[in-house]
Amino acid sequence: MRPVEEVRSLILTTVRRLEAENVPLASAVGRVLAQDVVAPHDVPSFPNSAMDGYAVRGSDVDVAGATLEVIEEVAAGQVAARRVGSGQAIKIMTGAAMPDGADTVVRVEDTTQTGEKVEIAVATPTGTSVRSPGGDVQSGSVVFTGGTRLTAAHIGTLATLGLAQPLVGRRPRVALMSTGDELVAPESEELMPGMIRDSNRPMLNVAVSEAGADVLDMGTVPDDADSLRAALGEAAAEGDSIVTTGGVSMGEFDVTKAVLIEEAGVEFFPVAMKPGKPQGFGVIGGTPFFGLPGNPVSVFVSFEQFVRPALLAMQGANRLLRPRMQAVAGETFESDPAKEEFIRVTLDESLPPVVRQVGGRGSHVLSGLAGADAFGVVPVGIARIEEGSEMIVEMFKAVESRPIP
Repeated sequence: MRPVEEVRSLILTTVRRLEAENVPLASAVGRVLAQDVVAPHDVPSFPNSAMDGYAVRGSDVDVAGATLEVIEEVAAGQVAARRVGSGQAIKIMTGAAMPDGADTVVRVEDTTQTGEKVEIAVATPTGTSVRSPGGDVQSGSVVFTGGTRLTAAHIGTLATLGLAQPLVGRRPRVALMSTGDELVAPESEELMPGMIRDSNRPMLNVAVSEAGADVLDMGTVPDDADSLRAALGEAAAEGDSIVTTGGVSMGEFDVTKAVLIEEAGVEFFPVAMKPGKPQGFGVIGGTPFFGLPGNPVSVFVSFEQFVRPALLAMQGANRLLRPRMQAVAGETFESDPAKEEFIRVTLDESLPPVVRQVGGRGSHVLSGLAGADAFGVVPVGIARIEEGSEMIVEMFKAVESRPIP
């Protein structure tokens, strides 16, 4: 059996990085920067007020009790017409440009204005509540490095810099198909004996999209060699990668393996992991091919360990793997020491979190996967993790879990 890391390394050295393209900010979330982003100017670009209050000279308010003359009022987007002199103040709103002569802002709640006079109730050090140019981003600095996957906060930062068309890696086109005579569409109301609804393809449709790629849904392919060859040929021509599920084990009717076993550059091999031991990988017509098992939990684990990192690498991402952290086993976990096991677990909110298994360990128990927060990872060579011991968890889901107090 091949170690997980060895198989992943083989995959990542085989897939190629795709070309880059400019996209509008509205379409850029989840995309991967193809180059460093260098700030074209300071953010903020001018000194401005961090508070609603009064722009003053710090020397006038270094002790409480000063009374100043209010000579103007400035809102955000406006520029003061007058300069602040000694004994003077300009009423200012958050975000408005600091007037010439002023170096300090006194909060409005620390003042009392009567007519054109304002009394300062507290001593305010020079520089208080003033945002300096470049206080967020300095002109010429590298704001984000190439390979960064963009989130909403990245998009907002790019917008402040006027970078409305970032250069990002192209989204891979993933030709996706399920194989098997036993599969029927999810919308099928009745199941004939021996038939099951296809859960792999809908699940992978979402997983592929979450990884930043586009899906070419090839549907369900029956256990027929000619049909599979035709589908794989179309997938190789249209896709940047091919993902199939089912037909890669040792069974007599595992057609995917039978069709591709003679294909140059395609291998089928056991991996030292549970679930997901049988795997296929190679190149068909220049297109990377992933032959995943058929059981749905095996499919998900295989996607997380092999396909998702490959899709991110094809986009140029510099972070390919899910985060791992230390937790505490809330029960005893036994495992096959010959394999790296990925156990579906939940985490509580203690620090460090306590891990407990959810659902069974069968590779068909998809509902348990849906209820899990992470994988409890048991490395090769470990047969037992005792309750209360440290345990590695690999996070694959971060959904809202805290109720309103």
